[in-house]
Amino acid sequence: MKKIKFLAPILAFAMFSCDQYLDVNESPNNVSFDQITPDKLLPGAQSNTYAVQVTTMNQLGNVFMNSWAGNVQSFTGGYAKEYQLNIDNAFYNGIWDGLYRNLMNFQAIINYPNPNHQYDNYVAAAKICKAHYMQYIVDLYGDAPYSQAWQGSANTTPTYDDDFNIYKGLIAELEQARALIAAANANAEDIAEFDIMLGGDMAEWEKFANTIELRMCLRMSEATGAVATYRDTKLAAIAAGPFVDANVTINPGYDLSTDGHMNPSFFTFAYDSAGNLQSNRTFITMSGHAYKSLQSYATTNWPTGTTNFEVITGSGVSYPNVTDGRSARLFTGAPGQPRRAVTQGSNQVDVGLNTATFPGLPCRLGLLGTYGLNGQVINGTLDEYAAADGYVMTLSESCFLQAEAAVRYPSLFTGAQTLFNTGVTSSFTLRNAAIGTYLTTINTKPNFGFTASTTTAQKLHAIMYQKWIALMSIHGIESFIDYNRTGYPLTPLATTATQTRKPYRLIYPVSEYVANSANVPSVSTSEAFTINAKTPFWRQ
Repeated sequence: MKKIKFLAPILAFAMFSCDQYLDVNESPNNVSFDQITPDKLLPGAQSNTYAVQVTTMNQLGNVFMNSWAGNVQSFTGGYAKEYQLNIDNAFYNGIWDGLYRNLMNFQAIINYPNPNHQYDNYVAAAKICKAHYMQYIVDLYGDAPYSQAWQGSANTTPTYDDDFNIYKGLIAELEQARALIAAANANAEDIAEFDIMLGGDMAEWEKFANTIELRMCLRMSEATGAVATYRDTKLAAIAAGPFVDANVTINPGYDLSTDGHMNPSFFTFAYDSAGNLQSNRTFITMSGHAYKSLQSYATTNWPTGTTNFEVITGSGVSYPNVTDGRSARLFTGAPGQPRRAVTQGSNQVDVGLNTATFPGLPCRLGLLGTYGLNGQVINGTLDEYAAADGYVMTLSESCFLQAEAAVRYPSLFTGAQTLFNTGVTSSFTLRNAAIGTYLTTINTKPNFGFTASTTTAQKLHAIMYQKWIALMSIHGIESFIDYNRTGYPLTPLATTATQTRKPYRLIYPVSEYVANSANVPSVSTSEAFTINAKTPFWRQ
């Protein structure tokens, strides 16, 4: 696709903090908000919402799903709140604040005058992106501003909508987007020049819309009553697809020229544009749980005489005892060091190769030296890593969603085994990892491979386990939401956890309690960790 090279002032942005985002209310050229056309809004809206997904949301998901740990060999106190599950109205506020800020730009595209259908393709893309990101607000917080949101000074204190009604509204927007695409109005502008995700290919946008709707319906898979009736109607309507069949990437022209031009994941978790290590590069390491999941018993320092290899004691599900070729791609040993990891909550490096000495430097995120950011360039340069594509949705995620649908709704969806295999295979491809005999071997393991999984629970666990690995360090929040709705894959708590399970929801940010206090619901810590009327509707 043609990439936007950050030339236009309205598109100049930095993507990595609450204060660094494209603010269409303060154009450098003093253009009023309603004069900014959709072609100027779309690339910035896409880039900035993706930056929230791949940084703040991604980190929380990876820590909550026990994929990442802190390097206790070099740092103290890291991830203490996440491990302890000490959540409050200051916990990961960047998710709510960052998404709502940037969703306003998609809404501005939707609201822009369009009497001659000139902007139909922009509106379709904006509605689809809005549904993709607004879904996460509901999944993480429940009720939220929607019908009165994004009105700027016309309404600075929007009311909160019921979360099920928001879902229905978002699905309606997906349907409207598909209708615009199908109409193919002759006046509709080609958006290829400004669409930094799918290059203006509206058939691909339709696939993305279908896959988002499938994901939303699967969130409701355990629902009953009116919610289930609604879900089943929508599933039947989209069962024929088509669904995402290639990675949905994003790249506005990332490069190494400035921090704000870099791929946001690489900037946040690896290096800045001057080539300086970010603290995250040495702080984030492989968790002991991830190590045990991705390595065989023979390559792990299990205590001598260990006979119980259960993921969670009493679960009856043991680690798979397979060395996964993605393991060394996801996390690489520190230079000149063997592979080591850290049990979440431990004060020392304590898991790793059975030939390693402990403690010692643990693994880093698998970025430089072994493979490129998220698997694109092997042994690349800083310039190549900084310019790498981002992933809004991977092919693996799409395949595992369809595989789950085939397990749950076999009268509508088929091919679960093939979809599962494709999801695993595409994950290896993305990671530049050799698959070898992994697929054959893992498919003999109940709960981790599909063939040997004979019960619905085992099949769902296998799908969620492979999806967890496939999205590790790319889109971790998706796996956390899957875990909340299904309980899979089995995931240990940190040893320092002060709760008996992970939260069912987050608490509204302090910004809402300050600026929208008349409308924001109160949510206590205890309410976040129990199922109640404030839990996202699909989990009640």
